[in-house]
Amino acid sequence: MTIMGKRFTNRGISTIIAALLLIAIAIAAGVLLYVFSMGLIGSLQGSGGQQTKDQVIMEAYQWSSSAGTLSLNLRNTGATTIDMTKADYYVGGNPFGAITPTGLGGGASCSSAASFAPGCYGTVSITVGTTSYTSGVAYVVKIGLSDGGVMSYSAVDGNSS
Repeated sequence: MTIMGKRFTNRGISTIIAALLLIAIAIAAGVLLYVFSMGLIGSLQGSGGQQTKDQVIMEAYQWSSSAGTLSLNLRNTGATTIDMTKADYYVGGNPFGAITPTGLGGGASCSSAASFAPGCYGTVSITVGTTSYTSGVAYVVKIGLSDGGVMSYSAVDGNSS
């Protein structure tokens, strides 16, 4: 293409535009990476960066549909002592109040339900009623601990494992 006797080509302009676009994309990616990493680092520093040390496993359960009771055999496998009497229990989203574990065992430190020490086990019996749940359906059982930890399990109404 010639304008007033001078020859112009589009190739020179398009390579400059392409280079500028690549630089802009690289800068935008760098800014996004910086914002993401600062947000992640800030959130870890604000919360202490530690996970909860609570760990309670459900070894077995017995759900008697006719009696309307759900018995959970729980064991504290975590590193901290948990007060199970201050925990909140939920079955299928329905809340149940604080329940005192029975049948505690696992050592000398496991004699009190208020101090569910590491290695201790016990049975928690929840009276769920006979009309709220359908036999053969799996429901989520959640235990909300007093320090904010949440343990979640699945139990089938009318079955045991």
